[in-house]
Order: sequence, then structure tokens, then C-alpha cells
Amino acid sequence: MKKFILLLTIFFIMVSTTGCKEKEKSMILFNADPITLETAMHASHVFDEGQRIYYLFFTPEKLTTKFVRIQVCKETDLYSSGGCSIVWTCDYRLMKQNMYYYYNNFTMYKKGRYIMQVFSIDDLAKPLAYNEFWIK
Repeated sequence: MKKFILLLTIFFIMVSTTGCKEKEKSMILFNADPITLETAMHASHVFDEGQRIYYLFFTPEKLTTKFVRIQVCKETDLYSSGGCSIVWTCDYRLMKQNMYYYYNNFTMYKKGRYIMQVFSIDDLAKPLAYNEFWIK
């Protein structure tokens, strides 16, 4: 009985003290101002109609692809299209010096809830990152 209790105690201590490290994920950061070290801490998800939206996509792992596809979808009430309609898509070439990030800007002129997704051009079925924003 003592061996069983000792084994159970060791197992409990081992499980509680050794944890799994969560994998770092790719992210998209939105801002109303051009993204710099000073403005990166003031991210925003709500923008006005016609306002320029700056975004930064970054990943902890070096991207193996040379191209990424940025896609913006607008949520709709149409269930036949999956509740989302693509309003903007563009492919961009990554330079060797910035294989961990990509930044640019765009403008939306219709109110609503939008979702931005970033894909590797090699795998368009699974997004590398996605985030949502609103146009008021």
C-alpha cells in the first residue's frame, strides 16, 4: 500500500511540475497609424469608413514560402456562402530580409465585421493567421 501511495504521489508531483509549453502562434496586428515600435502597443480593431488600416503579420518561425496571400472577408447573413464573402485578396512576395513578418495597409469603405486571413501560397486551405476588425 505504501508503494502505491508513493507511486501516486510521485506521479502527481511529476504531472503538476512539468507542463507543456504552448506553441507560439502567428498573429496579425491592426493599427490606425503606421506601425512602428512606439505604435505597436496601441493596436486597434475598430476603424471608420475610408480610414486607412495598417496591419502587421508576424510569425515566430521563418516562413519557407516566398509568397503569402492576404485575404479580407466580410461577414454576411447569407448562409449559402458560409456567412462570409471575400472583399479583397492580394498576393505578396516576401523578401529574404523579412521572412518573419509582412506589413502593409488597405482601406475599407463599407461598415461591418471583417476577417483578415494570411495564407502561405503553398497551402491555401489552412491560414497561417487570422484576426477580425470592424468598420463603424
